[in-house]
Amino acid sequence: MPAQRDQVARYARFVVRRAGWVVLAWLAVTAVMNVAVPQLEEIAGRDSSPMVPKDAPSMRAVELMNEEFSSGDSESFIVVAMERTSGLTRADRGYAELLVTELAKDSEDVAFVQDVRDPALRKALTSEDRQARYLLVGITGATGAPSSLRQVAAVREIASEYAPAGLTVEVTGPTATVVDLATETEHSVLRITIVTIGLIALILFLIYRSLAIPALILTVVGLGLGLGRAVVAWCGLQDLFAVSTFSGSFLTAIVLGAGTDYAVFLVARYHEQRRLGIEPTRAAAVAATRVGSVIAGSAVTVVLATLAMALADLGFFNTTGPAVAVSIAVNLLVSLTLTPALLALAGRRGWAEPRDSRAAGVWQRVADLVAEHPVRMLTASLVPLALLAALFPLADLSYDVRDPLPDGAESNRGYALLARHFPVNEVLPDYVLVRADHDLRTSKDLAVLERAAAAAAQHDGVELVRGVTRPLGVPIAEASVAHQAGLVGDELGRAQGEVAEGASGAERLADGAGQLDAGAGELADGAGRAVEGADRIASSTGRLTKGMTTLLDGAGAAITGSGDLRAGASGLADGLEAAAGQVQLAVDGLALVHDALATKSLTCGLDPACRQARTGLKMIWEAERDQLLPGLQQAAAGARALADGTGDLQTGLQQLRAGLAKARHGSRQVADGQREFADRLGDLSAGAEELAEGVGRLRGGTQEVAASLPALEDGLEAAARHLRETRSAADDPISGGFYLPPTALQDEDFAAAMRLYLSPDGRTARFAVLGATDAFGPEASERVEEIRTIVETSFNGTRLDDAEIVTTGMASTNADLRRYSVSDLEVIAGFALVAVFLVLLLLLRSLVAAFALMATVVLSYGAAIGLSVLVWQYGLGIQLDWTVAAVAFVVLVAVGADYNLLLTKRMHEEAPDGSASGIARATAVTGGVITSAGVIFAVSMMALLAGRVTTIGQVGFTIAVGLLLDTFVVRSLLVPALATVLGRRLWWPQRPAEHAARDGAGSSA
Repeated sequence: MPAQRDQVARYARFVVRRAGWVVLAWLAVTAVMNVAVPQLEEIAGRDSSPMVPKDAPSMRAVELMNEEFSSGDSESFIVVAMERTSGLTRADRGYAELLVTELAKDSEDVAFVQDVRDPALRKALTSEDRQARYLLVGITGATGAPSSLRQVAAVREIASEYAPAGLTVEVTGPTATVVDLATETEHSVLRITIVTIGLIALILFLIYRSLAIPALILTVVGLGLGLGRAVVAWCGLQDLFAVSTFSGSFLTAIVLGAGTDYAVFLVARYHEQRRLGIEPTRAAAVAATRVGSVIAGSAVTVVLATLAMALADLGFFNTTGPAVAVSIAVNLLVSLTLTPALLALAGRRGWAEPRDSRAAGVWQRVADLVAEHPVRMLTASLVPLALLAALFPLADLSYDVRDPLPDGAESNRGYALLARHFPVNEVLPDYVLVRADHDLRTSKDLAVLERAAAAAAQHDGVELVRGVTRPLGVPIAEASVAHQAGLVGDELGRAQGEVAEGASGAERLADGAGQLDAGAGELADGAGRAVEGADRIASSTGRLTKGMTTLLDGAGAAITGSGDLRAGASGLADGLEAAAGQVQLAVDGLALVHDALATKSLTCGLDPACRQARTGLKMIWEAERDQLLPGLQQAAAGARALADGTGDLQTGLQQLRAGLAKARHGSRQVADGQREFADRLGDLSAGAEELAEGVGRLRGGTQEVAASLPALEDGLEAAARHLRETRSAADDPISGGFYLPPTALQDEDFAAAMRLYLSPDGRTARFAVLGATDAFGPEASERVEEIRTIVETSFNGTRLDDAEIVTTGMASTNADLRRYSVSDLEVIAGFALVAVFLVLLLLLRSLVAAFALMATVVLSYGAAIGLSVLVWQYGLGIQLDWTVAAVAFVVLVAVGADYNLLLTKRMHEEAPDGSASGIARATAVTGGVITSAGVIFAVSMMALLAGRVTTIGQVGFTIAVGLLLDTFVVRSLLVPALATVLGRRLWWPQRPAEHAARDGAGSSA
């Protein structure tokens, strides 16, 4: 140790003796580096580190989905949303189609654009109210990668350039949100830097009450920050590690705080030496020698703790930690050389002289109080810290990247636009990808996919599931076995009923055909006999007509040569009366036959021959009734009058002659009708024979149909029963109830669904699961893993049992983010604790002291998180961001250990035996400087609240309150009280003699 101190002393003396050259050297190096190396923001913009590792499950799923469903070059996706509240116009449609063309031209930034020129796809991307539409754009930069800033900006520029007047266009999506967050952070850096420097300058002026010291310290800090940023940019340029936009914001705040602390430590020890009368150059050298090891130890703890972040998987940590570590290391060199050199230069001119401090008496009284009541002070400091730390487990961390952004950010405006017109999470679905070893475009595999989709849709919190079997969120109706079986079963059931009714009708038809057959036979026989009778009637009527002519001739002769004709007239009267009676019988019979054919025979009206025969029969009947019968009756009456002598012969003969003439006319009409009747009866007879033969065949065929109908009825009933049973079985959730015939695979509507949810080779399927809760919330992250398990379980025992199942989307990314953030915090915390403990052990060479200091800084960290939970979560109703815990741990543990290390090292000097008085002196001497350093660092972190990003503000607030607790409670009360209670045991396993020896060596230095 003495040898090392001698080396440090010689180095310090060299620096102060060559102070001018040292200052010029640092100015030159800083200028050259900032000119030769691009600015940090430019280097950060070239990085492509994603927010979560590329081997994360969600990122591998994105890669798989990109390869199977797009060009294969997309690393992330953004959404171009458009709205016109009065309804989208033809120009708006043309604009969306134009975007596809224009965005595709930017191949450097854009890898994929949904083609809204496809009518089916355009319909799916348009809201039901026809007021909004969106399209998905794939870009080559991963979510969270700085390169995505340029790409999102390029898409936004193209989208706004071609937008029609009155159409609201917003570019949104998780990647756009992270870009907005990075942009807001970058814009906040300048504001944060100005506020930080202003506050530091104000505090320094209040502490030192002069302009020279604040100017000196700010010069050191400014050069350290400028050089640190340049060195970090150079490292990023050489690919030594990745840097991001977040690297610059946190680097600025931490470097300003830590650099100021290191300068304040040196100035404080310089002033102490000046008060002892040491000349300025030597005072600067002594200050560098005495405090150099403490500053080096402090810087090393910060470097190691932040370097631990390089072991993290998340890009936020592994791009921020190394950058901060390098910049702190640079500032350590600047502080240990430039600060003593400037102090020497300023001291020679009397610009850095100390002023009386009124706070010295305050810290002496605090130190004395602790020395007098160590247990009471220990309890008084432990209780509030423990109570605040008890709130730590209640922290509800947020993984919602939208929360840190103001509502006016474009991505948040886009989310609001989509929420007004589309279902919840329309552009933030959870994707479940199924990768099989065979083509899934078969009925069986599609049925299994539908079963998985149906099972996922039943999960609580799932709004709907879209897939190849349900492109609109509900199963394809035509593909439902229940639907198909029900339709066929119902139709067959109705057919069965109708056939059953037709069977009895067919039997009646067969019976009627049999009766018709018999009747037709009888009609044929009767018609034959009627022909024969008609022939006889016609012959008799001919003879009657001939007789009528003879009688008429005889009557004429009688009139001419009349004599006593009484006897002849009587016989003639008898004959005429008999003829009239026979004719009367014929008239009555013909009337009955005509009536039967006209009113009681249905078939005669349909048969032309029968109708004509019936007409001829009517002529005979009417002629006999109206002509022949009245003539005979008149002639008979005249003859009877002659026979009886009751009348004049001449008159009687004339009456006889007139009646006979009338009878002859009637007999001629009867003869004509009889001939017509006979002819038609002949036709009727031939037609009746044909009818009888046809009806016979009809009867036979009908009998065969009637005989086969019962068997057909039984078959239809069996088919209907089978299909109804199939419908009942298909409705069972286990079977899935889905069947798509192979022919349906060629349907155009189904082909559109396949393009969206089946890869071109048919081996990869995807489901889009729309959750009912916020896609960024913890419920969604938990749900997506449960959905994956549900899909996996639904494949058990099927052809997809061995299929690979992965999930992606915002919920999956957040689930990975949560998992990685927890594991990263464990790694960072473990490494940081070990590193800080080893540094403390190396510098203090005491296990007890190292453990005690580590315990106090961990308690201080827990209390800081608890206070942030109280203020943000319960006070303001805002969840703490997931980055707060890890970043605050690294800074608070490292910086807190710095302050405690400075105090404990002074205790080494003042109380080598663990005496209470020595501990009190160390507390009083370091009280002012540690408090000043703590307040300055806290203010520099609190300045992060000046930015517009809530995340950075929460990190700054948590670190600031942690530093203030560490400064005013842990360093001022807890550590001195604990050291007083432990006494000489604080330095175990060292012995007091060793302390005394080192103390003497230190005094001589």
